[in-house]
Amino acid sequence: MDGSWFNESVKPLLKGFSLECSLFADGDFGNLERIELEGFNKLGTVEFWSKGWVGIDIYDCALDEQVMNVLLSPEEEESVSQAFESFVRILTQDS
Repeated sequence: MDGSWFNESVKPLLKGFSLECSLFADGDFGNLERIELEGFNKLGTVEFWSKGWVGIDIYDCALDEQVMNVLLSPEEEESVSQAFESFVRILTQDS
């Protein structure tokens, strides 16, 4: 999974959010593709690492707390889809 997959599968579900993409070379888990989202009083970050790691984070500004923080290893690939379902549900509730 990568930013292209995110743009096709997840982005259409996040109407009303602004997105910003960044690329970084040679990080701890390889090259990093980071997608930052903002909307409805929530901030989200998705990180796709070239070595197969996936990071997902959501901060709820209204609650002033982190409501999701997941780092999945390449061996946990089967859990990524479920994590993104939670990601979309949390971001879009109360929107």
